[in-house]
Amino acid sequence: MTKDAKRPSAKSAPGPGDDSVDSARMSFGDHLDELRSCLIRALLGVTLGIIICLIFGREILEIICRPLLIVQHANGLQPSLQVLAPAGAFVAYLKIGFLSGLILAMPWVLYQIWRFVSSGLYTHEQRFAGSLVPASVGLFVVGVLFLYFIVLPIVLHFFIRFNRAFDAPSLTPTTFQRLLLPERENALETAPARGLLKIPTVQSDPEEPADGDTWINTTTRRLMVRMPGGVWSAPLEPGPASPTMHSEFALDYYISFVLMLALAFGIAFEMPIVVFFLAWSRLISTATMRRGRRYVLLGTVVAAAMLTPPDVISQILLAAPMYLLFELGILVAGTVERKAEDAAAG
Repeated sequence: MTKDAKRPSAKSAPGPGDDSVDSARMSFGDHLDELRSCLIRALLGVTLGIIICLIFGREILEIICRPLLIVQHANGLQPSLQVLAPAGAFVAYLKIGFLSGLILAMPWVLYQIWRFVSSGLYTHEQRFAGSLVPASVGLFVVGVLFLYFIVLPIVLHFFIRFNRAFDAPSLTPTTFQRLLLPERENALETAPARGLLKIPTVQSDPEEPADGDTWINTTTRRLMVRMPGGVWSAPLEPGPASPTMHSEFALDYYISFVLMLALAFGIAFEMPIVVFFLAWSRLISTATMRRGRRYVLLGTVVAAAMLTPPDVISQILLAAPMYLLFELGILVAGTVERKAEDAAAG
């Protein structure tokens, strides 16, 4: 029995022009061979994606960090990320390569999945299943772009605003604390009053500043001083006092947060394809799916909680599109079912 032999479809029995059931059935060993081939090709694609992302790791890092730096700057914070360990940047670079490579290779992995699924279908069914591959790849890309341009700025802005809501407590000691703590003289109160220092503010740094020149760059929100060895700077923070919580995230944690969310959103956006394939193969009818909406809603919430970090905002922003895409899949599958019934009746 050849490898190209196919099993009978559950959707429709073979007609007069189709192969017989015995000649169309694919053996268990042939299925295992096809599965092994698809897995090998998928792993080779992922490996190639990892190598490409390791080569362009710096460019990918700039793309990943751009939403955070923009949100930080819009909230009056200094755009920056922290490296908390000596090898933190190197570990983050490797993490970018592996996770970004997996995301880059996902369209190829989806193609291999559909290739294995279509190996058990008839020839005319293979052509139909092959038409789902571009839709699967497109929906995965849309899911990643939806996260990057819409979800990520919303989530980051929410967390930064939430952290800034915690004001610094009063630093005036109580009577009992004054007995325990040394008395500190306030030099500012005893200093004689003098004229205030006026520092010029500019939107861009001067081209050739002289030594000792001082200015404030309003674009970068930094205090700049020209020294003999070069230009020195210090970040400026909004408000008369420094906030209690600084929204300066660790590099490796932020990269994991973004890339895992990108993978989760890309996979979640495959919901319409899954719903349509289940209805087309007659495994689950659209009527049954409509009756089980509440269970699907519960499943999307659970899936969003498992695929996203433990925060409510990310879970809601993933669960809501997943359920809407489920409804879209039912709508498309129902339309195809009605057309097929009309064609059969006619």
